[in-house]
Amino acid sequence: MKIYSKYINPYIDKILNNEIEHCKEQELMMKNIVIPVLNRDDIYFDEEKVEAGLSLQKYFPFKLLEWEIFLFALIAGVFLKSGDIFFSEVRAMLGRGSGKNGFISFLCFYFISPVHGIKGYNVDLLANAEKQAKTSFNDVYEIIKDPIEKSYKKVLSKHFKATKEEVKGLKTKSTLRFNTSSKRGKDSKRTGAVIFDEKHEYLDSTNMNTLMSGLGKVKDPRKITITTDGHVRGGVLDKEKEENKKILSEYDPDNRTLVFICKIDEEKEWNQEEKWIKAIPSINDFPYLKTEIKNEVRSMSNTPDYYKEFMAKRMNFPVGDKDIEVATWEDIMATNQEFIDLKGKDCVGGIDFAKSNDFIGCCLIFYENEKYYVLQHTFICTKSRDLLGIKAPLKDWASKGDCTFIDDVEIPPEIVVQWFDTMKQKYNIKKIAIDYFRFSLLNSCLKQIGFDAFELKNVKLVRPSDIMKVSVKINSIFVRHLYVWGDVPILRWATNNSKKVIQGNNITYGKQEPNYRKTDTFMALVNGMTIVDEIEKEEVKQPKFMKTVII
Repeated sequence: MKIYSKYINPYIDKILNNEIEHCKEQELMMKNIVIPVLNRDDIYFDEEKVEAGLSLQKYFPFKLLEWEIFLFALIAGVFLKSGDIFFSEVRAMLGRGSGKNGFISFLCFYFISPVHGIKGYNVDLLANAEKQAKTSFNDVYEIIKDPIEKSYKKVLSKHFKATKEEVKGLKTKSTLRFNTSSKRGKDSKRTGAVIFDEKHEYLDSTNMNTLMSGLGKVKDPRKITITTDGHVRGGVLDKEKEENKKILSEYDPDNRTLVFICKIDEEKEWNQEEKWIKAIPSINDFPYLKTEIKNEVRSMSNTPDYYKEFMAKRMNFPVGDKDIEVATWEDIMATNQEFIDLKGKDCVGGIDFAKSNDFIGCCLIFYENEKYYVLQHTFICTKSRDLLGIKAPLKDWASKGDCTFIDDVEIPPEIVVQWFDTMKQKYNIKKIAIDYFRFSLLNSCLKQIGFDAFELKNVKLVRPSDIMKVSVKINSIFVRHLYVWGDVPILRWATNNSKKVIQGNNITYGKQEPNYRKTDTFMALVNGMTIVDEIEKEEVKQPKFMKTVII
């Protein structure tokens, strides 16, 4: 192997020579990102810069581990010969216990230090909650205000000024700041690096984009993510995970993103002690951590609810709760299939809502070629008390056309029925299903467009027993990937927000969380599924005729 640097080669060798257990993503990173980049003629590695940066470790109560030195060297030392840094974006995903906050603290200290040397290189830390955002910030604050050795006090005071709100690098005039993902105004800042801590909780990228818009005003801008995985599906991190697969799959000379992933490869590895290092590369350096994880695994039989958390946070391998999830995230994502032309086709409708001043979900279900095609629309009342607590990018989905905000004290029934009336001009809606207790609000309006529960009998009043009957069918359609929704994140979100409610041998559906994870559009689909037999037809196999051959 070519010698690139004493700070890079040891970790490369351990991975490629299988000296330590590692996930497949680590090998792909070496083969399709790191080595091809370091072998390029237009790239140089600044050994002295990395060495100077690592000298700052003396101010910290810990030393960087081998994987951290490797990662730091790639972040700080790989340059284009034009003078620009090469890796302008870094995405690191590791299991809890790896020491990610310590590594973030070191990066922050380095970026605002005279060793880094770039003037005005402000660093913004972003996390979902203030406590998390301040974790690494407080580390840097303490290093300056209460040095591990008294002899460091003078030199640190000369180069840094620390308050509870910001830490300044005096020579570089750089500032370390912390931010939360609160939706309250964030101005674009003159930023050198944005560091995202625990990105798995973000559904909405608005504030991330605002902070990132400040990049590019100083030399060597960087976007750095250091996170574990989590339980939120369909969010910012899931999109990046899909991008990461493509980046790791083959070398792309235009790619400037470094992807560093540590995770187990298979779910069954969760209780195999020798495999834990795949997700937590620091585990052998912290004996107390290994002991703690052993205890967690040993007690799992008594605390089975912890398994989901353990898999997502420790093993960096999220799994759903098989007992309550409506469908796995993979099965929900499989609904993103292309539509066929459905104009003039038979379909049934579904409606659901809890309150008229919150969300109302509507859908149409078609059955063609043994697949269930679903069109949906969601109405959102701007006066809903829950809107401030919802992290989903509702405005983005509205601009996409998947939902509509209604600026009124409630969503008028005429607006909901108008959607069905418009759809009726394109498709043959045979019947509409709605919860028995919600019907009265829409009754008179539905009659005006030709739908009535009692005379025309083309409105189904859905009861819990109807849902129990169809729940097994819904599960079967999910696992066989027979739902076709197109790219509709709001319906995926509503589905993932729902859960199975088991009543004896029967299943109905409920909410994962009562206020902020809305399920109305999924429940509109469920209601529609109770009458889908109105349009299901057995495929008639055409007889195959033999050609007559005359001799």
